[in-house]
Amino acid sequence: MKKLIVTLILVSALGTSIANASGRSVWAIPTQIDIERGNGFMVYGAFGNPGECTSSNKFYVKKEHPQYDKIYSAILAAFTSAKKIRTYIHECEPNLWYSSASVTYNTLMPNGDVQIKN
Repeated sequence: MKKLIVTLILVSALGTSIANASGRSVWAIPTQIDIERGNGFMVYGAFGNPGECTSSNKFYVKKEHPQYDKIYSAILAAFTSAKKIRTYIHECEPNLWYSSASVTYNTLMPNGDVQIKN
């Protein structure tokens, strides 16, 4: 089977953030996806902590992301076919659905990316 490499490069203005550490996650197979009350979705897996947030091994994509539907489709395809993904994270932000404001999560911003491979 041919290798599947899909790269979504997302470039835009930065949003408001809690922390400014950035980095590339570890390649990992998504193990769970939560769609959070119409606000976005959380992806779980052994991704590490690329943004140096207080919570690791998951990342969040906000509904306001300009390529939200495309990113969701790509991650869902990776989840259903057990393909590895990685992201480039620029920001840590809290998500009050999951925890208090003192806990921050790796958050995919418009200037980050998502990559998928076999």
